Amino acid sequence: MGKEAPQQPAAAAAVSDPSGPAQPRNIRRRATERTPRLTARFTLYVSLAFLGIAALAVVLAGSWAVSRAREEAVGQARLVANAIVAPALRSETAEGAARQATSATFDRTVRRSALSDGALRLKVHSAEGRIWYSTRRAEVGGPSERPDAVRQAMRRGSTTRIATIAVGDNTQKAIEAYVRTRTAGGVPVVVELYKDFAPAVRAERRKLAAYAAMVGLVLVALYVATLPILVRAGRRMREQVQAIQRHAYYDPLTGLPNRALFRDRVAAAMAEPAARFAVAIVDLARFREVNDTLGHRAGDRLLTGIARTLRMDMPARDTVARLGEDEFGVLAHGVAGTDGAARLAARLREIVAEPQRVGDLDLEMQCSIGIALYPDHARDPETLVRCADIAVQASTSAGDLVVYHDTLDDYSPARLTLAAELRRAIAEDALTVLYQPQADIESGRIRSCEALVRWEHPELGLLTPDKFIPLAERTGIIRELTTYVIKRSLAQCREWQERGVDLGVAVNISGLDVLDIEFPDRVRALLDEAGIEPARLELEITENTVLDDPARARAVLDRLTEFGVRVAIDDFGSGNSSLGYLKRLPVQILKIDKSFVLGMNSDPDNGVIVRSTIDLGHNLGLRVVAEGVEDEAAWNTLAQLGCDIAQGYLLGKPSPPEVIERLVRERTATA
Repeated sequence: MGKEAPQQPAAAAAVSDPSGPAQPRNIRRRATERTPRLTARFTLYVSLAFLGIAALAVVLAGSWAVSRAREEAVGQARLVANAIVAPALRSETAEGAARQATSATFDRTVRRSALSDGALRLKVHSAEGRIWYSTRRAEVGGPSERPDAVRQAMRRGSTTRIATIAVGDNTQKAIEAYVRTRTAGGVPVVVELYKDFAPAVRAERRKLAAYAAMVGLVLVALYVATLPILVRAGRRMREQVQAIQRHAYYDPLTGLPNRALFRDRVAAAMAEPAARFAVAIVDLARFREVNDTLGHRAGDRLLTGIARTLRMDMPARDTVARLGEDEFGVLAHGVAGTDGAARLAARLREIVAEPQRVGDLDLEMQCSIGIALYPDHARDPETLVRCADIAVQASTSAGDLVVYHDTLDDYSPARLTLAAELRRAIAEDALTVLYQPQADIESGRIRSCEALVRWEHPELGLLTPDKFIPLAERTGIIRELTTYVIKRSLAQCREWQERGVDLGVAVNISGLDVLDIEFPDRVRALLDEAGIEPARLELEITENTVLDDPARARAVLDRLTEFGVRVAIDDFGSGNSSLGYLKRLPVQILKIDKSFVLGMNSDPDNGVIVRSTIDLGHNLGLRVVAEGVEDEAAWNTLAQLGCDIAQGYLLGKPSPPEVIERLVRERTATA
């Protein structure tokens, strides 16, 4: 909704910033120096993991070995019962089977065949709990010592006990295994086998040690095999993160600090004792005409030249930043009062007016300048920069230097009038919504489009979003404006659908919308009213829209995604919080800022950023959209990098619905 469409290709030249954080070369050097530490840390973690596994194995070995020894005892008892005891008892009655069990023949069979492999004793119990047979003859005919175990075995099939028994003059631990069987005559009995505890447990512990040794060898082999891969992957990921972080604070075209870093420099200046300084915003006049007449690349060379001149001609302690398409910010120390502001403005105007060689032309630019003073106009960085923004807007209209004063603020009569006119334009459906197509790179088909609002003011002419969206946000009209654009876009989506054109629509929303707990309900109602599936609506937020209250923003976005609306991070890399919000927010789509895409084939750093961002997005399960696709070379490069969706002038400018419909049909027919 609030994003401007014109796109700027990146230039190769950049301006160094001597007063800020470390430069990319230093960043890369520190990353290389940290690689051995990363390897050592990984080795330490793996070693600790091995030790932890070994300690756990020691703790669990005892209980595991006992459990396995019990199972082995039951298995041995069941084998003895089914292969030796049952075949020898052939009587079909309990009385007959009991007599057979007391025979000398049965006793010899048991002692010869069953008492082996650690078996100490054997008993045969009736279902009623009487001892029919025991290798200790004195027990025959008496009641079972553990009738509960006999009953359990009869009911469950088997059970075990750990007991201490007398063996000669000594005692030892034994495993008592009870198993149910039927004699050859069909009489149910329980066979009790006493197995020596210590040898059985030792055998299972030896098995466990063998398994553990084998697993340890496999883990060591995997560690040796994967360590080089992990080291390389870690190094590459660090390089990607560092590149993205670098571009979060620096403008990729000029190399100057961006708005986020400029704000940090202002905050640092405020922390100095007895600080007095000025924040100036320089707005180039008629820059759009240079782009329209000479092309974007010529405009980029002009911006790069002006940036270089500003940085070279201003004192080293001062900060020069690029704040917008044709806006520069200057933090000038030691400036006080209106006279100091006037001298600073004269100096800046002189610097900007120096001829810049662009192709065969020497271009001389004019500018508007707005200045805010510290501590006169504000005591915090955000407000001070905002005051300078207000001043430069007034300067653009006046054509001269404007030093901030409170009459310039949003609540001046003129601005209150403009706000009222915007509210009336929304109510009277006097705004225009254009659409820019987005195409699937693999198939080439247009799948969706981005909605962009414009306002044809009866007196001021065509107003782009940057001229009225901030006013709408500060006056509370943004809620009505967002609702208006979503409603218009969904209605258009429905009309396309009825005409056989299958398109989704993306709408930019404000940070105030993201913090509005009622916003999801309004979106749901608009979807229901239009009869559009939620998945066809994509809401785009910038990295900075959730800074005020991240937790509340996530709650709002979670509700939107719950009923199927997709959320996209727009202009990724141009803000100051990219990585953190990708982890915390329910995002499905990542849009690469056009400033990176435009120059990726001519600027290696931009190419790294684009590739890294695509890889990062895919690793997080996101679809990646590249903005600023203006030629076939960019399209082909993005296809090679695996990017999902393209948007830019190659496909089409922001256009009326009928133009979009024609483009869709043409590309569908040729796909």
